[in-house]
Amino acid sequence: MVTTPVGRLARLVNQLAKRVMFGAAAGFLRSRYRATARCIRRFPPDSGIGAARPCCLGHRKDIVVQLKSDVAAGTDAAPHWRAAAVERADGLGDPRHTNVPTWLVAELGGILGGGGRIKVVELMGRSGLLFFCYLPLGIRLVLFSALPRVDCELATLRTAWNAGARYEWHHHVYAARFSGLSLATVRRVSVGPEATGWTARQRLLLRAVDELHSERRISDQTRTGLAQHLTTAQLVDLCMLVGHYEMLAMLLISHGIEPEPGMWRRGPLRWLRDVDSGDGITPRWLPRFNRMVTNRISGVFAGKVPLYTVIHHIGRRSGRSYTTPVRGIHRDDLLIVPLFYGAKADWVRNLLAARGGAATFRGRRHKLLDPKVVDAAGATELPSPASRYSRIVPVLVAEVTD
Repeated sequence: MVTTPVGRLARLVNQLAKRVMFGAAAGFLRSRYRATARCIRRFPPDSGIGAARPCCLGHRKDIVVQLKSDVAAGTDAAPHWRAAAVERADGLGDPRHTNVPTWLVAELGGILGGGGRIKVVELMGRSGLLFFCYLPLGIRLVLFSALPRVDCELATLRTAWNAGARYEWHHHVYAARFSGLSLATVRRVSVGPEATGWTARQRLLLRAVDELHSERRISDQTRTGLAQHLTTAQLVDLCMLVGHYEMLAMLLISHGIEPEPGMWRRGPLRWLRDVDSGDGITPRWLPRFNRMVTNRISGVFAGKVPLYTVIHHIGRRSGRSYTTPVRGIHRDDLLIVPLFYGAKADWVRNLLAARGGAATFRGRRHKLLDPKVVDAAGATELPSPASRYSRIVPVLVAEVTD
């Protein structure tokens, strides 16, 4: 190949630029790892205090934040899990043992989740660019599946439970919570398809996952039942999804990988689906501000315009009458209220304790009967607004009568 002096110079400059960029990236990653190690030594993960990691620019000081409640703790402690006595992948966290681009992805994921790093990504980085070859399949099966989001998380959790992969289960407890499943539903997955509270579709789905794990096939009876609820494409995706997480479980259990301390309990997403607020998605100070300021403003026109409904409820301890303006949706003789502040709001607890109340909508007062709070798994057979909002927050549903 004939090249000109200008061409050779251009290639030389390009190679030099690559080396400089790689050296800078490697230096950044090493400094990032050392800063993280100092934070973890200063604030041990088991001390109940989380250390917010220095930001990528390295200009912030360590900040002490309180860890939110660990919703996976109860099931993580079950004797069911299959795990090695110690982690068999030595040197996790050290960029010298992991492909550099993969290590960077693991670090960025750790920043998002607040757990330091994502171990399974680092482990894949031990085999060159394996993670980036695997990534398109994982994205297709998890994020762009033909199955609804609720079905994906139910199948994934059941697969992790069947395989005994605590790491996989721990992460998907939080993923399922971000997808709208309540903690009660997550715990019910560990019981299996015979637990009470499942719809016919969900029961068949979980039974199919169990059969794929034990028999490596879906029985004729289960497939006939699923064919009434799932398309052919969804059945294909179900088999691939279960196989995908069985494969990951083999990798995790064989290398003794355990959940990262503090993952999803700190970091920028720690206030989402906080069990202490009843699965709300707002910061804890916002409901108080809403009660003191916003409710007083919206109370002037609430109950008179379509967007707002006034809830009339009785204090469960005081016995006093209260009114609370909410954003409610009226559909098929049901009142549907997305609970952005969580299911532990006083007015919600008052309605549930009294097993009813009243609501004023468009100037007319109606009775509310049989109020209940549902999650994404419980809203699949309700009107579309309930199933749509339940993917984000719990939803209160009550029958409306005159």
